[in-house]
Amino acid sequence: MTRRVKAVIFDLDGLLIDSEPLQIAAWREYLQRHRAELTDDMLGQMYGLRLSDASKVVVNLLDLDISPEQVATERDALFLRTVPGNIQPCSGAIVLLTELRHRGIPSALATSGHRRYVDLALESAGIPRAFNAEVTGEMVVLGKPDPETFLTAARLLGVEPAGCLVLEDSPNGVRAAKAAGMLCLAIPNEDTSDHDLSAADQILPSLDQVLEWMDSRSNETGFGSTL
Repeated sequence: MTRRVKAVIFDLDGLLIDSEPLQIAAWREYLQRHRAELTDDMLGQMYGLRLSDASKVVVNLLDLDISPEQVATERDALFLRTVPGNIQPCSGAIVLLTELRHRGIPSALATSGHRRYVDLALESAGIPRAFNAEVTGEMVVLGKPDPETFLTAARLLGVEPAGCLVLEDSPNGVRAAKAAGMLCLAIPNEDTSDHDLSAADQILPSLDQVLEWMDSRSNETGFGSTL
């Protein structure tokens, strides 16, 4: 079956930018202040979630006597101060964004991060604001793995979900993309390489291989992908 890709939707953290080490370090520092430890199981449940949703996971798993809102506020303050000058684009990110724009293929950013962080992170990483649409965590009622984030991006792009290709690095993101009825390439980073990403249509080692994957599925009638 051939599915024509009319737009590409990008996750942000761990996919376009190497922010995961900073995210993890901020969580560790925050939990240490509460005499708690960030476990691999906890971290696995948090990948791809909005900060508000990740904070609920932390409170529930550790039975903390504070609200998820307080956790989110305090942890966010720790994290944001580390962002400027400490985030780099992932391999192939800028080349891919530039080439998509050159080919006239619309792109969107669909992230669980909130707007203040997204603006700070993109500037720090030197990612060009070449997206045709941007969806941040506060723009949706339900975050990933619910499909609302990606469906909102498709609506803003004016493209049917079946015509969208999502690039993701986390199981929650992959589940959201497939629930939205979209094609999905999983591109794990060092922190998610051992996670179950098998629900994706294909797993690639980095963004450097995305254009090759897309070109291998193009046909004479226009850009498309065959699965």
